[in-house]
Amino acid sequence: MDKFQNIISELAPDLKKVDEIILEFAVGKSPLIQEISNHLISSGGKRIRPILLILAAKLCGTKSGSDHQNLAAAVELIHSATLLHDDVVDTSQIRRGKKTANAIWDNKSSILVGDYLFSIAFQLMVRGKNLRVLDLLAKASSIMADGEVMQLENSSDVALSQEKYFEIIFGKTAVLFSAACESGALVNNRPEPEVSALREFGKNLGIIFQIIDDVLDYSSQEKILGKEIGNDFFEGKVTLPIILTYKNASEAERKLIRDIFEKNLFGAEKNQNDFAEILSLIEKRKGIDLAKASISRYHISALKNLEIFSDSVFKQNLIAILNYSSERIL
Repeated sequence: MDKFQNIISELAPDLKKVDEIILEFAVGKSPLIQEISNHLISSGGKRIRPILLILAAKLCGTKSGSDHQNLAAAVELIHSATLLHDDVVDTSQIRRGKKTANAIWDNKSSILVGDYLFSIAFQLMVRGKNLRVLDLLAKASSIMADGEVMQLENSSDVALSQEKYFEIIFGKTAVLFSAACESGALVNNRPEPEVSALREFGKNLGIIFQIIDDVLDYSSQEKILGKEIGNDFFEGKVTLPIILTYKNASEAERKLIRDIFEKNLFGAEKNQNDFAEILSLIEKRKGIDLAKASISRYHISALKNLEIFSDSVFKQNLIAILNYSSERIL
């Protein structure tokens, strides 16, 4: 059993309670809400955001009570709601190796149930009566939506700057990692240096997580990634491997990349030859290797974020999750 599975086993009582809370709250008058909620839970997923919140809370002194479990459930519900919406926007058919909710039901159902999950996430957040946590998660939710809109606005812009890319992935992914970790400190009323350290650790881990997903989309297999390979390319998403390849490409290669992305944007069908051409250029200009170097830098920063905390099993588990994330690709 690998270290991540060990962590899941150690946190089994907390995670079981998180699932129970989600299923308890995700029950509306329409049976469809419970069907889709059950589908999301049964389709797997690493539960990494609630795990981070639980570990951060225990690192900061939580020994019992339900506040951290309610917040962990709220964070997972926010994440699940965004997945439902994202799969509609991206017209995705596969996630975590299984059919997406919109593929099984339809787009309208996915959007409406996603809205419902957002609303009950806020009900759970209010339960703890911690205004700082409520403010944090509310802001994180709005930043996530902003990040998705920014990505949509910059679709197929192969000249996208690295600064804009990192702004986008902070919004769409890293901000919820950051908020989950920070919440663990806030529910325990820890001093500001510890709050800040966990906020930054979560941010750096979230950025690593998204870069890895972006890299795997050009270098993995469907059974490993859990979704169709090349999705980002066919959806016109300009991610770090493309940005770095374009930066180091010749003028002729840059024109080719622009032409392919423009054609892909207006194309009705997936062109595998174009995808193969892009893969060849990424390999030639070392787009994957350069992206991996970025992951290593964020990994080092994340380790430094945790230096403020005394050694404990919870600190070691956070480091293990960081290592597990980076080892998916490095």
